[in-house]
Order: sequence, then structure tokens, then C-alpha cells
Amino acid sequence: MKFVKRISLFFIYPLSMFSLGFASNMALMEYFYPGGQKESVQIEENPEPEEKEPYQIEVSMSEEPVVTANTQYILQEYDALNKQVNETEINAPDKYIGLNREMLAEEIESYNQNPSLTDLEKGFIYMELVSFSGKRIVVRKSYEPVEEIKGFFLLNENHYVVVYNKSLSDIYMSTDIRVEELPQKLQEEIINMKFVEDEGELYNFLESYSS
Repeated sequence: MKFVKRISLFFIYPLSMFSLGFASNMALMEYFYPGGQKESVQIEENPEPEEKEPYQIEVSMSEEPVVTANTQYILQEYDALNKQVNETEINAPDKYIGLNREMLAEEIESYNQNPSLTDLEKGFIYMELVSFSGKRIVVRKSYEPVEEIKGFFLLNENHYVVVYNKSLSDIYMSTDIRVEELPQKLQEEIINMKFVEDEGELYNFLESYSS
């Protein structure tokens, strides 16, 4: 019996010391790391899947119109003097191909700063963009024609009377009338460039002094 009691004490004593040490250790851990041993993780039951927005590609349904070789190009020529408009469909100038409205307006403004000699001779005032789309463009050029010059000048050239237009830029007619054979007063007028107002007065002169 004494042997059995000794064996029991041999096992009970270490076990008691181990339990006491474990309890002390847990107390110290709780003291220095409060709540460290009670970490809990909450897991949501049956989480709903997050809805993802469908992948979208933004596509522009309407492209900015530009001038193409198929664009109908209308040129209006406006006579500011007579209040008349002459409209013609022509091919769009090559330099306009590929331009949008803003770019074409800039090109027109540039032309207004430096118009062609042909337009200047016609009395060009300005050019403007009337309407613009990818299918049809209307451009207007306004002119103020110089009133037709009427009248003639009679000049002495190599002793013969020569008829010039009023601007003295072109010979209207050459005659076989010798200046020396005309009345003195008329000779002086022709030497000083005699002016006749119209064709009627000119033909009266020619009938009177032609041989």
C-alpha cells in the first residue's frame, strides 16, 4: 500500500504543478494581451454575388461631316447691284476635301483676304458659307460689278484719228481720217483727246469726215 501511495503522489504532484503553471500562464496572457485569445471571425452566410456592370464600348453614332468628292457643291454668285443670284453646281475644290465646317469657314475667310484676280475683275466683295452638310454645301460669292463704261475718245496717232474706249485701255476702231484735213477747232480737240458720249455721236463724226 505504501508503494501504491508513493506512485500516486509521484503522478499527482507533477500533474498539479503543470495545471497550476498552465493556469498562471493563461492568466498572464490575458493580462498582457486582453482579447487576444477570443478572436472570432464572422462569416456571412450565403453571400450574394456582387453584380458587375456589363462591359460597355462607347460608339459615336454620328461622325462629324466633312467635304468629300461626293458632296454636292453649290456656288451662288450674287450680283449686289442688280439683286440677282446665279446658282451653279460644280465640283468641290480639291483643297476643300476632308474639311469640316469650321475648317472650311477658315479657308473661305482666308480667300476673302486674298481673292483671285478673276474675281477682283468681276467686282468681288466677299465669300461666305451659306450651308454645310456631308451631302450638300452652299457657298456664295457676292459681287458689285463695275458699271459698264460708255463713251469713246478720239486721239491723233500718226496723223490719223483713232477711236479708244472710255478707259483708254483698248482701241475701239482705227480710221482713215487724217487729222490735218479736219477743221482747226476739231483738230485741237482730237489732239487733246476729244470725248464722244455714245456710239451715235461717234458714227455721226465718222460719216461726216470719212472719205
